[in-house]
Amino acid sequence: MVEAEQLRRMAAVWEEVLKKGGIKPDDSFFTLGGQSLMAGAVVSAAGERFGVRIPIRALFEHSRLGEFTEHVLGLAAATAPRPEAVSTDVPLAMTAFQRRIWLAELIDPDVRNHVPLAWEVAGRLDPGRLRVALGRLVAEHEILRTRFVDDDDTLVVRLREPWVPPVELLDLRNAPGGMNDWLDASLRLPFDLESGQLLRAALGDLGDGRQVLLLCLHHLVIDGESISVLLAELDRHYTAPGGPRPVVQYREFAAYEQGQRDSDARDADLEYWASTLEGASADTPLPAPGRPEPNGAFRIPLPVGLLDSLNAVQSEHGVSWFMVAATALAVTLHRWTGLDDVTFGSPTANRDQPRFAELLGPCLNTAVLRSRVTADSTVLDALLRMRGAALGALEHQTVQFDDVITRLKPPRRFGHTPYTNVTLNMNLLDPHAAVLGVTRLTPVLDDSLRSNNAKFGLTVTVAHRDGELIGLVAYRGDQLGAGHARELADELAGLLARFPKALDEPVLRPG
Repeated sequence: MVEAEQLRRMAAVWEEVLKKGGIKPDDSFFTLGGQSLMAGAVVSAAGERFGVRIPIRALFEHSRLGEFTEHVLGLAAATAPRPEAVSTDVPLAMTAFQRRIWLAELIDPDVRNHVPLAWEVAGRLDPGRLRVALGRLVAEHEILRTRFVDDDDTLVVRLREPWVPPVELLDLRNAPGGMNDWLDASLRLPFDLESGQLLRAALGDLGDGRQVLLLCLHHLVIDGESISVLLAELDRHYTAPGGPRPVVQYREFAAYEQGQRDSDARDADLEYWASTLEGASADTPLPAPGRPEPNGAFRIPLPVGLLDSLNAVQSEHGVSWFMVAATALAVTLHRWTGLDDVTFGSPTANRDQPRFAELLGPCLNTAVLRSRVTADSTVLDALLRMRGAALGALEHQTVQFDDVITRLKPPRRFGHTPYTNVTLNMNLLDPHAAVLGVTRLTPVLDDSLRSNNAKFGLTVTVAHRDGELIGLVAYRGDQLGAGHARELADELAGLLARFPKALDEPVLRPG
């Protein structure tokens, strides 16, 4: 019998990760809004709190708070000793993710790895105070003043001195499209990667006491998971200006990642991926238009209440809504292509270590999800197999995607990323609502900006916002026409809408 104090301690872990209070023993991780990325944080924090090593699969097999607590208390294996903190004087280095996107821009100068951000401001921000806060933020976090230098065909990183980002003031009172114009121009304008200034800022006056805060950063210095960190740190410097404080620097994460590459676990994980992807096609075919079209992006028509309708499926089969979305995409691709074997990619956040939870900078890897079905496979069969594939990806993520590609040596096509030219993204639309001083920031989402930023043949984004699931499709017009993109999105949306009733449907259509 689990004691009340032990339940309370575990509930505190869940409440911290899920940002919910009052969690009870019979509450399910999935019906509380838990998803795969949060699962890693839960098992890491719970393992540290209870002094045991917890495989991530345990949370999916024991998804209710009470049974998960009981399972954790019954584990006999001690956790591995917590890695010692990396000293801040470790050499500067880049991560595999940074090297990959840097090389992508060197190969194709038209590629833009920019992250556009916009918030409506409730209240008034002071431009001078905002500029000072941005300067203090840059001084404190090395990643925002890191230079990426091509030194005799060798890619290296160096630090520059602190700098203060200018804040461009925009009069948007009679220019309703001015916000998008600024963001669009910022997306099209390449950053000088050697400058160490990979952040642009603007503050727009909308009239009637309204403002909009606009930022554009390079993906080399930020990812979706650290946007909230950026805002929290900016608020700290804006609200109570003071001297720099000790923070975890990005070089520590780079050193940690290198340590993972040198570990025995890395070799085992590389073997897992080599086995998992053996015989898989490196490219999921898309119906390219006869003549290249412009890139595009649009919302997927998901019904209101979809998240609630999926609760029973999630609880009964121990799956997250990410696994449901991944299954729906896989089934759509099977039906779209007529293939019984498809692959697509999904970004993963490597932030399980508690000291990196509030790190500013990209902590990303890419997982490949493979779906194989037979002539008599049902949607439920595909869901259970996807569950295993997603858990396997989470359990074997110490190896970098680049190392998998190097090991497998798949055929390469210009403009196509092997195994991940179709990508399922679960992070980019997270709301990141925040406060800045006495103001409140509400994110502004614009589909056209994401079409300008399309990097893969097809990207499907699904996110949890205000208690609902929302979705977006972005595509490269040279690989997928607008008409076909709409058809695919409609088929995907239809399957998600009827998912609980579609489990007995065959995956492959007859004939």
